[in-house]
Amino acid sequence: MKQTFKAPIRNYSGSRKSHSEPEFQSRRIKPRIRALVLFLLWIFYLHGFAIAQDEEDNTPIKVDTLLFTIPLTVSDRKGNYIAGLKKENFTIYEDGLEQGIELFLNEEEPMNVAILLDTSYSTKEVLDNIQKAARDFVKILRAGDKAVIVSFDDRTLFLSGLESDRKTLTNAIEKVRVSNVDGSDMYEAIKRVSQNYFAALKGRKAIIALTDGVVAGRGISAQQTIDTMQNSDTFFYPIIFKTDSNSANKTGRKRPVTVEILEIMAAETGGRFYEKDSTKLKEAFQAIAEDLKNQYLLGFYPRRTETGNSRSRIRVTVNRTDFIVRTKKRL
Repeated sequence: MKQTFKAPIRNYSGSRKSHSEPEFQSRRIKPRIRALVLFLLWIFYLHGFAIAQDEEDNTPIKVDTLLFTIPLTVSDRKGNYIAGLKKENFTIYEDGLEQGIELFLNEEEPMNVAILLDTSYSTKEVLDNIQKAARDFVKILRAGDKAVIVSFDDRTLFLSGLESDRKTLTNAIEKVRVSNVDGSDMYEAIKRVSQNYFAALKGRKAIIALTDGVVAGRGISAQQTIDTMQNSDTFFYPIIFKTDSNSANKTGRKRPVTVEILEIMAAETGGRFYEKDSTKLKEAFQAIAEDLKNQYLLGFYPRRTETGNSRSRIRVTVNRTDFIVRTKKRL
């Protein structure tokens, strides 16, 4: 029987290998490579999963069941505050649809107030009375209540921080001086108060603006200012001092348009509008203090959250026709 012998060959290292060795090694190596590839793919998968988990944990998620709170006050037709109401006395409507009340609080809590003093040139005849009114309000602050004193004309000046020390607040009020500029940017002052103090602050909040009503906004509209206060649950209380310039004008209107806008801003945020003689403000301050000390707080899960420029319209009613509810009008 004829046999054929294969001559041995040498590899680069000089060792002997048969022609069958590479094929044998290939069969051994391929499973290892396959296993290594599968292992690496598994590692990449786990790494990607961990990243996804991390991103998911750190990404804010908008949930439709977020609880929204509504601070409000209730008064009778004469403006007297109404206390002692229960959850069942109220009904919340979102865009006309009744919503369940999931939170109800009526405990008396400290209040946080920004007192805005109009120092534009048009207030020169009433500035002394504006300062006196601000001092009178500071006197009725209780322990735990806080206030910040702010003056505004063509610029905004913070004369104090948000604090409860009456002496510090009174000294800040004494620093106020009339500006040589005839014009006041109240909208900017409200924006600054919200950004610096109220946006992240919980609890009862209000802005009291002592002004002759001749106000404006540079680059900020009245609606944007209303949105700012509604978003931070801040009540707005403009107190208009009657002067020769704002009681009537040449067009025959009873009062300037700017004063009417302030009245709308108060209504949209749940506050009150006051237009009084500058020497008769004690009752206004007492009413504001009662409002803030005795607010109700209701909460509900909205049907929809804010999307773009679409904001839910809110209405709260009480089961007494002779009572008036004051709260913000939109979420």
